[in-house]
Amino acid sequence: MPEPIQRRSLLKVAAGVTAAGWLWPGGTAQAAEAGTTASQAATAPLDTLVLGDSASESAHGLTATLSDVVTGGLEQAARVLNAPETAAFWGGTLSARLACRPTGATYVTVKLWGSESGAELGRLQLFAEGEQVGHYHLGAVDPLDIASDDPRSLERFFYHTLPLPLDLTAGKSSVALEVRSMGRIAGYASTADEYYKDMDGPSRTIYRLYTHDEPYFGTAADDVTGALPAPATRTSPGSEIVGTINTRVLAQASAEAARTSAQTELWYLDFLARAYHMSSTGAYQNIAVPPQAARSLDGVYWKYVADSTVITGSTQQWMGLGRAGLVMLGLADDLKPLLDEPVLGSPYGLSNPGFEFGTTGWKSSTWSGSGTAARDTTVYRTGHASAKITIPGSGTVGYTTSAKLPVDQGTYTYGAWVKTDSTADNGACLDILFYNSSGTLVGTDNKFYASSGTHDWEHVTATLTTPSTATQAAVSIRLSGAGTAWFDDLTMTEPAGSAYTPVTRRSAWAKMLLDSREYWRQNIPQYTNQAIICSIGLYLADRGLSWLGSDDAWGETKARDYLYQAVGLVPWLGPENEDGTPTEPLGGSYYQVTKKGISKELGYAGSYGELQEWLSFVYDAVTVIGGVEDGTLRDHLVKMAKARAVFRYPSVDPDGYRTMRLETMVGWRDTEYPGKVAYDQDAKWDGHALKMAAQIKDPDLTSYAQQSLSEGQAFLSLQGTYEATVSARTNLNLLSTADDYAYISTATGSGAQLPMTAGAPDFVFSDEENGLVAIKHGEEILFASLYWRARWGVNRLARVHHITADGVERSGTVWQDVKYVPDGRAFAEPDWVNWEFSAGDLDIPAGGFAPPGDTLHQAFAGQVLPLAKAPDDAPERDPGVESPYAGRASFYRCAYGPYLIAMNTTDSRSYTLATKGFGAATNLVTGATVSADAELCVKPGTTVVLRRG
Repeated sequence: MPEPIQRRSLLKVAAGVTAAGWLWPGGTAQAAEAGTTASQAATAPLDTLVLGDSASESAHGLTATLSDVVTGGLEQAARVLNAPETAAFWGGTLSARLACRPTGATYVTVKLWGSESGAELGRLQLFAEGEQVGHYHLGAVDPLDIASDDPRSLERFFYHTLPLPLDLTAGKSSVALEVRSMGRIAGYASTADEYYKDMDGPSRTIYRLYTHDEPYFGTAADDVTGALPAPATRTSPGSEIVGTINTRVLAQASAEAARTSAQTELWYLDFLARAYHMSSTGAYQNIAVPPQAARSLDGVYWKYVADSTVITGSTQQWMGLGRAGLVMLGLADDLKPLLDEPVLGSPYGLSNPGFEFGTTGWKSSTWSGSGTAARDTTVYRTGHASAKITIPGSGTVGYTTSAKLPVDQGTYTYGAWVKTDSTADNGACLDILFYNSSGTLVGTDNKFYASSGTHDWEHVTATLTTPSTATQAAVSIRLSGAGTAWFDDLTMTEPAGSAYTPVTRRSAWAKMLLDSREYWRQNIPQYTNQAIICSIGLYLADRGLSWLGSDDAWGETKARDYLYQAVGLVPWLGPENEDGTPTEPLGGSYYQVTKKGISKELGYAGSYGELQEWLSFVYDAVTVIGGVEDGTLRDHLVKMAKARAVFRYPSVDPDGYRTMRLETMVGWRDTEYPGKVAYDQDAKWDGHALKMAAQIKDPDLTSYAQQSLSEGQAFLSLQGTYEATVSARTNLNLLSTADDYAYISTATGSGAQLPMTAGAPDFVFSDEENGLVAIKHGEEILFASLYWRARWGVNRLARVHHITADGVERSGTVWQDVKYVPDGRAFAEPDWVNWEFSAGDLDIPAGGFAPPGDTLHQAFAGQVLPLAKAPDDAPERDPGVESPYAGRASFYRCAYGPYLIAMNTTDSRSYTLATKGFGAATNLVTGATVSADAELCVKPGTTVVLRRG
């Protein structure tokens, strides 16, 4: 199919078109046409506003409200914007007029001090000609600044760049710009009042605003940037934090094992099941643990019966009740004897017939004389307990069911296993009594005696027809006369067809697992982390069903296929219809993970794609808990973890110590910059710095974890996890810390360091399926997402994060040139300012909640986004419906400073990259020298990275 530009409503699409079908918004491509090199064009900004400098402010007609002039970082003049006197979301403003280009692109860059931190600094939002530029949350063009808890660039200034809409500056030589301060945003809030937070105090300090016409902003010689601090190695906290963590989790393990009431928080049940197998804990092989787990799973069942939304609304996220299946598998041998007993709380049948749950369901009685009735955990037939009755002289003592049990007409069989020591004739017995609906005894006792004397376990049974007037029965176990008797494993078998059939654990637990599995297989979410979590739930629920002997179980192979789909080993087929037919919402050949091992959504997923904790859980579910060795799956999980390792870069922590950070600036679902400290796994609710490496034991991952130990950051990360809100989830996460540390600190790794570590070899990582590039050139680093938040159509925008060798950071959203195969349709950007998307599954208006105050308008509203053609097997989606295909271009050409990146995302055709206007360069992929006027062939599925200088 030819690749012409979509010729409709072009005013807001592009500034230049050639017969070859390029879309470009000006800048590099136009400069090349005019014979002007990009390096020449990028040497100076169009205009600079120096805030706090009266001459510059006057020259630009600055108007400021709620603003103070301050002396900021490195003694530079600047301004802050203050919160209003009456608490509100919007604060101070800065308005000025700066030069722009009448044709082509104009960018706005802000200069900020990288040592400032704290979410209470709020945000800075750019306006141009009175219209808001971009969106607050996950828009292709984001706010001018989003403050974070960690400093962005310690002791240095950093620069963030936004593009202005092309038509907004068309024909103009200057543009009215405004910076507004605002409070924080709570991204998961369910109401506007919760979403928009009032300003807490002054904004981040603002130093300069620039306009320029090249994507890369080059600083002038007199523009102070600061120096990279010489990082030291962190020495505190040290390994003592491991002991501190262990003390807490061991105490919690003992507390959970000693609990006598149901624990319906599945994270703690998981915690308890794991602690049962850890010799360091008080729960280790503790006889109280299996019955406590059974009691709690019974509680989960009744909770589900009372409210079926437990499947969708629980803290297990998209996992449903899958973690209940994990608990069953983790305690399988010990829970098996309890499966065919009635669920505790079942109105029919004997409750706690083996006295595993203390004396729940029973009351002690003394009919005559004296004696003792107690639970005995030293003598038992099955499980870990029995009822022990001792009479020293004479009397009749025993236990009776706490409540009378409803019975049908018909024949019941009652039974008990009895062990005796020195009992008299007619001593130990099973006694059945019947009552009418008024509670009046019908007839007399029905006693069935065990043998006298001393003997091992003997089965005493009674077959009784319910009297015609009886509606209830009580079951007693008694001892008359001197001696000792133990009772265990009582039974009460109802006649066929009884209306009073007790709910057994086997059937009850199977029902809740099946219902959870069936709901979530029909509602599997698309985003990678969600799909993986959901597939773990499906897998564990089905493994639980198999263990319970359910005819509805799929079996290991089919259950594991859902995991294979979620991690990209086979195509992802999406939610299923009720009959099991996949809906294939993205076609039959869409993979959740790229061939390079990166999660695939609307581009690199950053922190939300930080899947290590869930990848390790996949391995845990299949191999550790499930007992299935799958080398293909393990190798693939390791591949994914290593691919993510590229996206850690050298930085310093808030205290100035060297560290590695997770790259989030080019993450399409991220709004927190910089990313968290991360070597292998960052500090999460469900993972910690050492967990995955210790579990999977890959030599490279082990060495990455050892790097975090040698640089002291693993201990700080563990301390942060320890100091987080104490909960079932965090305690489960930390349970294995001591064991994980013991392994990592002594294991033999490969010796590898994270790829971006200072001094490591240069490389280019490109992921053509994701439009993603990571480059290390000496100590200079560039991350670029060429497929950037293009959920509705081809937007020609790229996201970049550049760190120079001297530590100066630049980031921003910039125009680029693209080719794509059109599907003949287009979508115009809505006039939304909060979200650039709608959320059909949430009770939130399209575009998110409107901000407080006057109605605002989007500067990019009306921009036409042409749709790229989806694969032939993908169902057609209407324009304006998010799609991972609509905005993916076939070919990207992105020029940024000394870099020219050309990426071919197709698997079947080649493209030509013309370097005219860029200058002589080195191909960093091959090492070859490229002349100033070369034409390079970019083959299918490959990337060319040129660098000048």
